[in-house]
Amino acid sequence: MFSKVAAFCLMFAATVAGQSAHKKQYSESVSQYDRSIVKESDEKKRDDDVVRVETDLITFPVRVTTRGGRPVPDIKQSEFRIFEDGEEQEVAFFGTNEAPFTVALLLDMSYSSVFKLEEIQSAAMEFIAQLKANDKVMIIAFDRKVRVLCEVTDNRKALRYAIEATKIGSGTSVYDAVSLVLNEKFANLPGRKAIVMLGDGVDTTSKIKDLRVILGDVDETDTLIYPIQYDTFDDVQKNRRNDAEIRYDDNDKPYVVESPRTKGERDEDYEEAREFLKEIASRTGGRVQRVNSTTNLTAAFARIADELRKTYSLGYYPSSERKPGGRYYIRIRVYRPDLVVRARETYLKPVRK
Repeated sequence: MFSKVAAFCLMFAATVAGQSAHKKQYSESVSQYDRSIVKESDEKKRDDDVVRVETDLITFPVRVTTRGGRPVPDIKQSEFRIFEDGEEQEVAFFGTNEAPFTVALLLDMSYSSVFKLEEIQSAAMEFIAQLKANDKVMIIAFDRKVRVLCEVTDNRKALRYAIEATKIGSGTSVYDAVSLVLNEKFANLPGRKAIVMLGDGVDTTSKIKDLRVILGDVDETDTLIYPIQYDTFDDVQKNRRNDAEIRYDDNDKPYVVESPRTKGERDEDYEEAREFLKEIASRTGGRVQRVNSTTNLTAAFARIADELRKTYSLGYYPSSERKPGGRYYIRIRVYRPDLVVRARETYLKPVRK
């Protein structure tokens, strides 16, 4: 009897040991492109064997959570690995979650918002209150025009006055607003940066007509983007019906004459907006927060503020030559098992200098 029990225990221990041996002792970010296979690093490779041909430090934010979504705040630099197109890169920069953020708060002020102006203002001010004292914010409102209501500052009173100055207008220039931040306001700004944008994502009046231009800018930035998206499609269709011309037939019976749907009213416009917001978030390591008229808008802002407080920053100097306009695929590994790692998935070498 003893021999059977002993044999079973040995078999069980061997099975557990075998499973443990095959279980990954690390966690990795997942790319929707899935074009790069991470190669096992050569631990014997010396730093002086690496020839640096790129002088620009590529930095990006990284968020690490448990499977249940709880942030993991105590990861050390030595536990991170960076891979570009499958080749390991030396971690040249590491920023903990204590480093300050600069946040551009973009507020859609078009008439189609599902939220009242007072709700937007209150939620925006509550969001700023939840940031750290040394975080800086700029306020941008956009409808047909893009208006910088407050430049980057840590003066909470000035930010409050800027938010109170927002007002509803017509038109929606989403692309122009994002472009202004990426190409002008944040272009040469050091440190951790994020765009938090409230709106439906449907662009109707931007001077930039091709969203691929904005996606190219997004691929070159080290800025996190967090859209807070609401759907205005049903409200827009209702307004169309209410504004439709009423005519009368020969029997004096009224009938509605609906005009053709214009830009910002079509199903494809909303589908494009959903894809656009999803892309700019996923490409930068951010995440879309979806809300509606019955949602507590403050809660969505609070989730983003919480994520910003618990985000790492990594950077590397590429070990191979960069071609202007070339796309490179990034994967992050953390040497702890069963974690969820979220980071930008690609990097686009800027064509311009």
